[in-house]
Amino acid sequence: MRLNQETGRTRKLRKVRALEQGTAFGGEAAAARARISAITGEPLARVSLRTALEDLQLLGNAIPGDSWKAWRALLLASRGEPLRDDELAQFRQLTEREEPPVERVQEFYCVIGRRGGKSRAIATLLTYLATMVDYRGKLASGEIPVVLCLSPSQEQSGIILSYVKGILRESPILAQLIARETAEQIELTNHVTINVRAASFRRLRGQTCVAAVFDEIAFFMSDESSNPDTEILAAVKPSLATTGGPLIAISSPHRRKGVLWEAFKAHFGAKGNPSILVAKGTSRELNPCLTEEFVNRELEKDPAFGAAEYLAEFPPILKLSSAMRRSTPAPTVVLKSAPTSAAGPTLASSTRAVARMTVSRWRLATKRAKPPCSI
Repeated sequence: MRLNQETGRTRKLRKVRALEQGTAFGGEAAAARARISAITGEPLARVSLRTALEDLQLLGNAIPGDSWKAWRALLLASRGEPLRDDELAQFRQLTEREEPPVERVQEFYCVIGRRGGKSRAIATLLTYLATMVDYRGKLASGEIPVVLCLSPSQEQSGIILSYVKGILRESPILAQLIARETAEQIELTNHVTINVRAASFRRLRGQTCVAAVFDEIAFFMSDESSNPDTEILAAVKPSLATTGGPLIAISSPHRRKGVLWEAFKAHFGAKGNPSILVAKGTSRELNPCLTEEFVNRELEKDPAFGAAEYLAEFPPILKLSSAMRRSTPAPTVVLKSAPTSAAGPTLASSTRAVARMTVSRWRLATKRAKPPCSI
């Protein structure tokens, strides 16, 4: 019975989404968005993300052109908006799921190689969530909605905030919403605050978040530190409880531990929770303007490091080699899966193994036609 109800709900959402996309602006589109909000319980979107991304008066200059197509597909899917055929192909490639969500996901994780356009994509999503979604039905009188973005450092958060300011100012409509700017936030005339700052679980209590975005979460402090990623998420999640806002984390991989790795391990691919979307892509899959020659040079210098940085591969777990401990005074780390010989495993053989594991995915990515660059 429950399965039939869910199927009927999904079917209804698909029909309403199709109507919304077909009309774009006007009374019919507004009515469709109101129906989506009523069915899903999501805050009311004043404009769909696709419409905003295609309108030069809104976000049309934020992530334009074919080189941003993969990012647009992922962001649209995270909002539950219908995908076109080419976008669906990229969605399947990056998520290993056949069908995209029909409603906004609760959690969205992106494991993306370095220089993959993460900061600009995050800023675009932050701007949309702060300016084109009506949260009044989720708030008490006088409650201030916060679109929160946390980065590992103040310098990195400053980069995101600069992108957000640029996107707002490029839009003749959205620029009018800027009421006040500080070093960490932008206050808008719709009473929404965009707060972008360094991650610290001690500074996250007391606010009401309508969305929380984590930039480079794999590089937050480890659980051996006094400011681990798990503590930060635990501090943020209650602030999303009353609004039901999305939790979004976009990062390059760092190690097989922590929030990003656990989400990838549990929810990447068809086995994952439908309300939790996990995508994984190489730097060039998300940013085809990055040259193949550059990435190949980085892989040749250090295959294991390059695989994590540019191929978005989580580094295998390291352990101390007993053979190396016996033969050298300074221990050397090797991969658990590294091949052994009479002389014991070596770091060189381990890194070669990592490179072999990732080369087939990399070759597939580099075979694709390179679109005009706008990243």
